[in-house]
Amino acid sequence: MPKKNVALFGAVGTALLALGLSSVPAVPAQARSEKVIDLAVRNGRVVQTDVGEHGLSVGDEFIYADKLFQGGKQVGQDGSSCQVTELNGAKTSTNCVLSVQLPDGQLTAQSLWTKDTDTVRMAVTGGTGAYRGATGELTCNDIQTPHETYHIALDR
Repeated sequence: MPKKNVALFGAVGTALLALGLSSVPAVPAQARSEKVIDLAVRNGRVVQTDVGEHGLSVGDEFIYADKLFQGGKQVGQDGSSCQVTELNGAKTSTNCVLSVQLPDGQLTAQSLWTKDTDTVRMAVTGGTGAYRGATGELTCNDIQTPHETYHIALDR
């Protein structure tokens, strides 16, 4: 093939590649949720395990179990554990793992939470059934009050 044709094909190929890349839509800064699940939480039992030093200390654990509702009807339950990771005066930092069981499967979420704050945003780390491979964010509002809710925004 003559050098002139190679140069022409190369220039045309480069132009087509540039044109093709310019038509690719930009990825938004914040992903849109494909599915949103809103749940009312009826607080159940809370158990504290005291390990290490007597009294509240790093390593202590809080275990929670709640019932989950939509439209006044129970649709699931949850279970979570939070381990104390740091004590700073009156602030207690914990690492929390939450499992949410719903009719179509289960979701898991995790985050750091400062105890006695009323909102925490948790990363959805996976799921089973209809939620297999789930990612997104689970926001807990009004934690440990009669008005507690979960707002789950799934990306996939």
